Amino acid sequence: MYIGKLEDIEKISYTHEGTDVPFLPEETENGPLFRWGNVYDSAIDMHVRLSKTAYIGAVCLTLPENSVCGVDVLADGKTVGTYSAETGRLTGGAVTVPVGVGTDRLTVRLYTSLADVLISDLEILGAREDDEPFVWPCPKGMQASCAYAPLGRVQAASEDEDEVFAAAFLRERIGESFSLAETEGGVNILFQKDTSAAYAGERFTVSCEDGKLTVKAASRLALLYGATTVLSNMSSTGVRPFSCDDRPDKELRGFHMGLPRRDRFEFVRRLFRYVLLPLRYNMIMVQFTAAMRFDRHPEINRAWADTVRRAKAGELPNPPHMALLADGEILEKEEVASLLDCARELGFEIVPEVQSLGHVQYITIAYPELAEIEEKEVSVDDTRKEDERPAAVYHHCYCPSDERVYSLIYDIIDEVVEIARPQRYVHIGHDEVYQIGVCKRCKGKDPAKLLAHHICALYDHIKGYGLKTMMWADMLQPVTLYKTPAAIDMIPKDILMLDFIWYFHTDKDVEDNLLDKGFTVAVGNLYSSHFPRYSSRIKKKGVIGGEVSTWVEVCEEVYANNGKMWELMYLSEMLWNADRFDARNRRAYTDVIARKLQPDLRDLIRGTYSEKGYAKTSIPLPAPRAEALPAALLAALPEARVADGLRVAVGKCCDRMVLLHATLHSAPRIVWRPFEKIGDYTVEYADGERIEIPVKYAENILVYNAAYGEPMPQPYYRHNGYVGTWLADPLVTAKAGDGTDVTALGFVWDNPRPDKEIAAVSYRAKENDYCVPVLGGLLLQSKR
Repeated sequence: MYIGKLEDIEKISYTHEGTDVPFLPEETENGPLFRWGNVYDSAIDMHVRLSKTAYIGAVCLTLPENSVCGVDVLADGKTVGTYSAETGRLTGGAVTVPVGVGTDRLTVRLYTSLADVLISDLEILGAREDDEPFVWPCPKGMQASCAYAPLGRVQAASEDEDEVFAAAFLRERIGESFSLAETEGGVNILFQKDTSAAYAGERFTVSCEDGKLTVKAASRLALLYGATTVLSNMSSTGVRPFSCDDRPDKELRGFHMGLPRRDRFEFVRRLFRYVLLPLRYNMIMVQFTAAMRFDRHPEINRAWADTVRRAKAGELPNPPHMALLADGEILEKEEVASLLDCARELGFEIVPEVQSLGHVQYITIAYPELAEIEEKEVSVDDTRKEDERPAAVYHHCYCPSDERVYSLIYDIIDEVVEIARPQRYVHIGHDEVYQIGVCKRCKGKDPAKLLAHHICALYDHIKGYGLKTMMWADMLQPVTLYKTPAAIDMIPKDILMLDFIWYFHTDKDVEDNLLDKGFTVAVGNLYSSHFPRYSSRIKKKGVIGGEVSTWVEVCEEVYANNGKMWELMYLSEMLWNADRFDARNRRAYTDVIARKLQPDLRDLIRGTYSEKGYAKTSIPLPAPRAEALPAALLAALPEARVADGLRVAVGKCCDRMVLLHATLHSAPRIVWRPFEKIGDYTVEYADGERIEIPVKYAENILVYNAAYGEPMPQPYYRHNGYVGTWLADPLVTAKAGDGTDVTALGFVWDNPRPDKEIAAVSYRAKENDYCVPVLGGLLLQSKR
């Protein structure tokens, strides 16, 4: 799979709009030039022919600013993308037209505006299938045979525990995915550890020689990257001999999460194994607070448990991050250690986050006398530029001038380090310390010196373990309203800074404030949906990567609904291949992820993966009624019916059902609120049992004229950048006559009663529903 700039343009020609009449430009050293006196306000058609069909993600032009008033992109004579002054895509002469169709011929129509038109650059961005197996993130170099050969032995080169583990891991994954037995005379797979400088930076290679594949890397995790690459080159018929040489562009590729509830442990284990590992993340940051039992300070857990109980009873507001932190459960140390061992066993680096100074409600609930209390409560009316304050009933900061807090936080760090066993870093939090220098003990003291004193104290304690410190960087940023930025000159320079306030200041490269002071930086809360100028910022010296944050309950549905599963897939390419990632090509990345990656990862994390796929049976819908549906929708979904009151006879068994549907109108996506339920499908079994399937807008259904996987780029949606992804796939994508998108999602429902005949499926809308769901097809799937 190739993704990027398509270099194989065979021919470019120019005609007058909609005709075959040549319209020849003046050739200059800067590109084709059309003089305004020859063009006036007519339109120019630029015809582009590619050597082979590709999925076109975007057409990008560099033109003199204000030389055109619009650009259309056409394929087969139909508009498939458009730019006009109203779209706001023209910046300094750069025009990017998102497209999203497969073709080998394009027409780019330039609507002129009485100005010279100099086409100084044309880029066609997209994706193209090649002869290589699909691997994501895309490998930097891979060559594969077209033929599959029998599988031989999967072995370790020595008794090295990492080699042995990698070989055992691949054997397990082969057993899960393919019915392949190891045979004599087949292609042997050998894992060999190489700790030389040549394999620094998580480089791994796969070489093919004498009927043997040798996977080399310096670490267990990199060996497993090689193992998952080998798995991508396998099928139920065998293994494709191939060679590969790959390494990440960014050294820190992190995932930030809270501790899960006990009943979510299996989901998390599968997330580590089937999602984070093949997507090539390498660091897992885990927030603890009071979700793990503290032996030295059981009063913290008792106070937290009582507060959670009262909150769930409606007596108190939910304490901050309660859902993120095991939804209020208190996990035993052995449970936490066992869960983290699952990640450590795979080679992930574990970084425990101990919230300190700020976000310490778990401490101040138990020790209110330690709280840093301001005399007046501060409210935030506009949350577009800063986060709202935590509930006043919970004191979110403790006093850095009270010596009692140091022994307490040291004890907490000690217990967390004992269980998490971090390899390099302890994350000390320190973000959003809204109250510092305001209590009676701190009055008159410099807030910056208070902050620096606390950071240095924790830094020294952590250094005693031979570990380094990591922290959020917002309190040190001069662009904030905090009174503490001067602390940046009072703390050690080897603290790793996670900068997340970029989404409050999208017009500034705020990381420069940290880099200029000599700090190493990773992008905190990195969301591809709206991080600006990524390609230039991520390549700066001292920026070593980024991490995906969750800040929500640890489970598949909540992660999906908040865009976290989509971010994991998308950002894996951005971080692994930062040097060649192009944000303008979003449509192509989205198409590849949705078609080739998401369905398998979703099945693997749910344990429903079928090595031979599914046999599909289409169930006819009842004869259509006379319903007025949009022409563009009917062109894409000829069988579409308004779903309300519809009953579809089935009469078959199945393992899963795919509901192909869309809505005629959209519902609002309100951040931090549950998705709006607009109705229910009812599955009626032949024996009379019924199961309701909720239909929720932006969870498993979207309006028909929305593009799949498009982000909500406004910073207000900083933690919720996507809707309509992960739980449903874009089975139908088309274009309306004006070039706008037409999409129908296939919502995949796993049948909990696969051996029972389904008599019928019906739909009933919620009262006063205004979205108007439309059913375009019903597909049954059974494991082959």
